[in-house]
Amino acid sequence: MRKTSKLFLMVLTSVQLATFGLRADSLYQLDNGAISTSINASEGTEPLDNWFGNVFTASAGSTLINRVDFGVFTTAPGSVASVSIYSVTGTGGNPALGATRLYTQTFTPLAGDGTNAFIQQINLTSPVSLGVGSKFLVSVLIRNVIAAPPNDVYPYLLDTSGSAAGSYWDRSAPNTFNLDNLSGAVTVNQPLTSGGFAPGADHLIIRAFGTSVPEPSTFVLCGLAIPAALALRRRSQQR
Repeated sequence: MRKTSKLFLMVLTSVQLATFGLRADSLYQLDNGAISTSINASEGTEPLDNWFGNVFTASAGSTLINRVDFGVFTTAPGSVASVSIYSVTGTGGNPALGATRLYTQTFTPLAGDGTNAFIQQINLTSPVSLGVGSKFLVSVLIRNVIAAPPNDVYPYLLDTSGSAAGSYWDRSAPNTFNLDNLSGAVTVNQPLTSGGFAPGADHLIIRAFGTSVPEPSTFVLCGLAIPAALALRRRSQQR
């Protein structure tokens, strides 16, 4: 559920997201870079599997997704999370109407310090290739998220955009969420149950990085470069 402490919100909005690491050709990002609040998927204090994700459109020159950035506030120490990439075929890019999981990778989410928000970078072991113009979804699942004080955690971050378009959420009983069934997912400004809690009318801070897919000729040229250099060196030594 949304964390409601006014003091917390004042502190969090003043904190700049910490970023570190690698660069890529293009950034896929829905959020505006500012933080409104941190959330989990519970209505109250019940522990649940939490699933949140953003839908993007693959653009030319950045169709090979090689990294996911996760805006994280707090998680329980020892938690295991997974990042998944889906091909979305549902009308309007709605994953509940059609989505095929292409890739999943587990990672250890940052526990956080209860004060700062972070961007955690997850480099994909096997980059995912997409078609230009295709819709794809990047999600982060954390199972059995604790929502009961004093150990309650708020893993996910929302921005201040005032738009929830393209940001989705879902949940299940602990350790039961099916990554291949997104039929219950809705945008984060909608409740999962009638009259229930909705995270907010803002975008999730979950991003993706993409690069261009190397042409086959690039690999051929790289392969030729090494023998050519060695031959050149041998000739210079013989003179």
